[in-house]
Amino acid sequence: MIIYLSTRLAYFFSMAANRPKPKADATSTPGSTRDRILAAAQNLFARHGFAGVSMPAIAKACGITAGAIYKHFESKDDLFFEVVSRTVRSAPLPEVRATSAAAVLPSIVAMYTTHKLKLLRRLALEIHAASDKHPKVRRMLRQSLDHTIAQISSTISVAQDKGDIDRTLDAEMLASAVMVFILGLMHMETLLPDRVGDQEWNAFVQGRVRALISLRSESGPGNYQKLSLTT
Repeated sequence: MIIYLSTRLAYFFSMAANRPKPKADATSTPGSTRDRILAAAQNLFARHGFAGVSMPAIAKACGITAGAIYKHFESKDDLFFEVVSRTVRSAPLPEVRATSAAAVLPSIVAMYTTHKLKLLRRLALEIHAASDKHPKVRRMLRQSLDHTIAQISSTISVAQDKGDIDRTLDAEMLASAVMVFILGLMHMETLLPDRVGDQEWNAFVQGRVRALISLRSESGPGNYQKLSLTT
């Protein structure tokens, strides 16, 4: 089964390695009704899947009425997408030593092999499954995927202009290949459960992504930039 990463993968690629995370949305401050709804929904969606969770069940879990949820979210589709978005935004950025956004790409991809992103991998599977039956989820998914690939492609294009990546390669195709690589990693609990959190596998993935996008090191053509990732 093909799966989708998240609604906000581009969030990672648009951030420099040392840039601080954006402040939390005021409407979702800890303890607010909106925050309680999101927290309860995240727990229920992760445990029972999109189809197995109802708005009344979410309302009961956070101690409000079902009608109160609709003051914050138009539908279960919108709530689910926001849950996934929030999960991506709260995921830890990799700690890397790199001088360009493109140089961070391998470590970001490898981050999806870690224990820290288990919840995100699970929700990614759910969002794709939901898109098969719910047109609105499918539309939001398509828009997010197109935006994410465009963000990665733009990052690669900048690196090509600087000579860090082979200029003869198609940036959009490279971006699409990176996305496909990530989508495969989202199945690790099923395909490679023993590799989750494996440092050797993490390093291998980084190396393969560097090779995939032909990322050169600062020391000269043909040498791949080495990055360090904290898991």
